[in-house]
Amino acid sequence: MESGDNAKCSADVGEGAYYMAGVVAINAIMATVLLLSGLFHSLLRRLGQPSIISHILAGVVVGPTFLGRVIDLRAMGMEDAGTALGDTIYYLRIIFMFFIGLEMDLRYLRHNLRRSLLLACGGSAISLLLAAVAGPFFYGLLHPVGQGESFHPAKLYASTVLFMLVLASTASPVLIRIVTELKLTASETGQLAIGAAFATDIACLTTISMMVVNPTTFAKDGTPKPPRVPGASTPGVQLLVFLWMALVVWVAVAVAVRAARLLNRVKRGRRYISKYELCAMLLLIVGLSLLVQYLRYSASMAAFLIGLAMPRDGPMARTLIDRLTYPVHQIVMPLCFGAIGARLDFADAGRFTATQLTAAIVFTTVLSAAGKVGGTVLVGRWLGITAREALVLGFLLNVKGYSDILAINFGDKSGVWGDTAQVVLLVSSILNTFMAGPASAAIVRQQRRAFQYRSHCLQDLRVDHELRVLVCVHGAGGVNAMLTVAELSKGSGAPVAVYLLHLVELMAARKYAITHLYKDVGARLKLNDDDQWGYAWEMDQVAAAVHSFATYEAAVPVRQMTAISNLASMDGDVRNGVEDARASLVIVPYHKEQRYDGRMVSRRDGRRQLNQRILQRAPCTVGVLVERHLPSISVASSTAPAEADRHDEEQKSTASGTSLAEEQADQEAAVVHHVVAVFLGGPDDREAVAYATRLSTHPSVSVSVSRFRLNKPDDNEMQTAVDVTGDEQDQEDEEFMAEVYAGFVAPGRVSYTETYVSNGVETLNALSGMAGMCSLFVVGRGGGGSGGAAWTTMTSGMGGLDDEECPELGPVGELLASDDFLGCSSSVLVLQQHKLHQKMRTWKKHSHDGCMPDHDILHY
Repeated sequence: MESGDNAKCSADVGEGAYYMAGVVAINAIMATVLLLSGLFHSLLRRLGQPSIISHILAGVVVGPTFLGRVIDLRAMGMEDAGTALGDTIYYLRIIFMFFIGLEMDLRYLRHNLRRSLLLACGGSAISLLLAAVAGPFFYGLLHPVGQGESFHPAKLYASTVLFMLVLASTASPVLIRIVTELKLTASETGQLAIGAAFATDIACLTTISMMVVNPTTFAKDGTPKPPRVPGASTPGVQLLVFLWMALVVWVAVAVAVRAARLLNRVKRGRRYISKYELCAMLLLIVGLSLLVQYLRYSASMAAFLIGLAMPRDGPMARTLIDRLTYPVHQIVMPLCFGAIGARLDFADAGRFTATQLTAAIVFTTVLSAAGKVGGTVLVGRWLGITAREALVLGFLLNVKGYSDILAINFGDKSGVWGDTAQVVLLVSSILNTFMAGPASAAIVRQQRRAFQYRSHCLQDLRVDHELRVLVCVHGAGGVNAMLTVAELSKGSGAPVAVYLLHLVELMAARKYAITHLYKDVGARLKLNDDDQWGYAWEMDQVAAAVHSFATYEAAVPVRQMTAISNLASMDGDVRNGVEDARASLVIVPYHKEQRYDGRMVSRRDGRRQLNQRILQRAPCTVGVLVERHLPSISVASSTAPAEADRHDEEQKSTASGTSLAEEQADQEAAVVHHVVAVFLGGPDDREAVAYATRLSTHPSVSVSVSRFRLNKPDDNEMQTAVDVTGDEQDQEDEEFMAEVYAGFVAPGRVSYTETYVSNGVETLNALSGMAGMCSLFVVGRGGGGSGGAAWTTMTSGMGGLDDEECPELGPVGELLASDDFLGCSSSVLVLQQHKLHQKMRTWKKHSHDGCMPDHDILHY
């Protein structure tokens, strides 16, 4: 009796150890897939590759091709790593397909609907035509008769249809990732690509969902198996089965949507639902999908359709997107596609040699690329899209990764394709996706290089010539000040083109939900603040601020752009915006903002480093605006008519004629902005004075140029002053200021003062006397020895007011922006002249051997 108990106990222990070994093995497989996926992506993303390539490659490594030959999983009751991993994440795959449907916002298709649909139809039509012609050849290549398999026309037709579906598909989530990395989300090309990808992806997934209703399966010898439903081969029964499945799916979708709307109604006014409600909603979705599967339909496709029909507004959608984005894309998606790669065994190619297998892969890859790229280019040219943009669209629409893999898996489960065909099609999909990123990036870079321009600095730009300005904002709070500065730049009649670039920081939890940005603005404005989420709310706030600024009649037109990226690469968006706008001046906000008590505080880490990179790499003159409640120009525009009416009434009540003093008083009353340009010397200070002279032509601006000179004008010190100012830099300063004096100071358009100082302390004291006298300081950044010996002497010893130094402002700008600079409530604009311009000027001077230097002067 005792021996029997011991034997039973040993058996229980053996079964438990066997089970635990399997659990440990599957956990090790999942951990390996996640680790290898992250490692591969860190390497491949430098080549512009989406993460799906890394996921599949990680699965291939843990599959029978590599690790499967070292570790035998059959000893633990597992067939292979792919089957074990796929069975383990079965329920996670349902959540994944639901999330894919949730990410596809159908309202996005409203933008450029006609052009997006035509591009999708053009690329898909050519691909379908080529696949229909080459489908029988593909089937005969991979399914030769006489190898234990007989020919059946039904299997040939099924193979050709699935082959057409694989070649015509486009993976919209993968395309969105590539478009985001290429910084094309705000461009027309990017929006057309996303819209066309949505249309193609939805059509392919809908076709697959219809095919799985009552599929025809085949045995290993190629003969069709009996249908699951008796008599389902007749057309009437097939129609009834299809209608029954459609009804079942519709009920499941309606129940899920009804539950989501009920939660939105209960949680109205809140931003998110609770974690318990989120778990209950996910359990409902999984339960409905499994119920549909029990009724002979695919659980994954049911989950996708539920996600596609889910409402996109309210706390439910907000919670699903914000809470599920990271785990789905960082954990679930690598495991799902890793399981697909783990099923592949490249060493088991049947009768094929490596050369034959390579030829089949190349043939399928070229066929897919030729159909998508060729069809998209033809339709794009017919729509008036340039050849380069149409080529970019063609390569982008050729990305694979979702519906094509579902079609490949469906063909494998139904017995249409064998292992060799699955390997060929999957490798072809990987290669097409692999080509899309680098090819599109190369074309985009070449296109941008073709449209490169040479920026004109403000010193060389005539006042009556057009000034193109790009102003950058991080939020709605900085719109008014930036547009006010841009508005003042137009002067009395000089043309000015203003571009506003909204810099939106890309959050990790939102970057895959980027398509939700492009909902109709009118629809978003009808929602409450709590019903708006993600980037949409920020973009609407900036758009509203721009609209409110441009309400008065004389407002300059503003072209608004949006760039979405992380802070580490946002300077690239600014450079692209400068090139697209062909701007001569870009103005960025200071990384600190004024608090309620008047002190400057930094509210976001990383913005200072962003400004430093822009100053270093921007292809034009850069301005950093320290904003301290700069008055809006609209105030002057609104008060000017009232003042004019009051003066007209006074003139009617008095004798005819107005004295000169009264006219001057009226002009002073109309002035809203008093601008002081500080000039110590050097190219940056010349740029500041040049910009101030342009502002002086505006009727609401009065400009004063305050020049600081070294040493006092005494006879004993005159020789020292001459020696210091005798270098080349000071000679340029003298010639430039002579032009300014003749063109603006002498006619009375700009006031001019000179202050003689000996060191930085005297400069600081002189600047302290200007505190509170103006609404805007315009100064040069200086630094790097560009200001000359006199500039260095006049600024030495004037820093150290703050614990944190700001080299991006220069010593004068840092002083004026400091909280310790008492009494200064003025905004400060710090300018840095285009560095390339300075190099070109130096090169020109050295190219004239012994000749008079060919100075670039300010023209009027």
